Amino acid sequence: MKKVIFVLFIINLTLINNLFSQNKFSFGFKSSYSSSNINFYNNFFPQNIKTNSLNTFDYSFVAEIKNLKKTGIRIEISKKTKGWTQSDNTNIFVNNEFTYLNIPIMMTTYFGNSNSKINFSIGPYADFLLENNLVNNNNFSGLDFGFNEERDNNFGYGIMVSTGLSFDFDKNSFQLLVSYNYNFDNLIDVESKNSAIPDISNFNTISISFVYLFNFLRSE
Repeated sequence: MKKVIFVLFIINLTLINNLFSQNKFSFGFKSSYSSSNINFYNNFFPQNIKTNSLNTFDYSFVAEIKNLKKTGIRIEISKKTKGWTQSDNTNIFVNNEFTYLNIPIMMTTYFGNSNSKINFSIGPYADFLLENNLVNNNNFSGLDFGFNEERDNNFGYGIMVSTGLSFDFDKNSFQLLVSYNYNFDNLIDVESKNSAIPDISNFNTISISFVYLFNFLRSE
């Protein structure tokens, strides 16, 4: 998977270099309703820990460069909250939240010749941990293990796939998108195999987003 991420990153950098000298540059904002969860699984001592989804609202800055063939690069910068909910010892559901600076760099393309088009984007993203809401010695609610800032990962990476409808009017665009984010790395960095801590702990997130783009540069 790391090779896939690296190849997509190199392809995107090549496209950016080619696109800066031509065509259309847009920027705008994205508002998202996201549902995230984490996959806890122990391969060495087979055990699957069930968790519940965490629902959040996130906001992003979006920049896009595309050529006359309606293909290009899309870069987003957002403060994104990921996590899950878990019942504690008193059967009260508590949120386990991790807030990241999330930066995807995606190849994007549009299908259709009218003012209404289908948009598809895919590419790698990087996550930089900003904060978490953990208390009680950083243990996860309802679980016997937790997040250790010295041991575990403050940086993450994965792949994002997005599709939806784009509506053009004047020199601006409005988009309705559905996206899926999958982390390839684990939140918990297990130093040695044991039954207490799962060796798989990766996030996955589904989002519904509204995007408004302004077109302010065009080279014919």
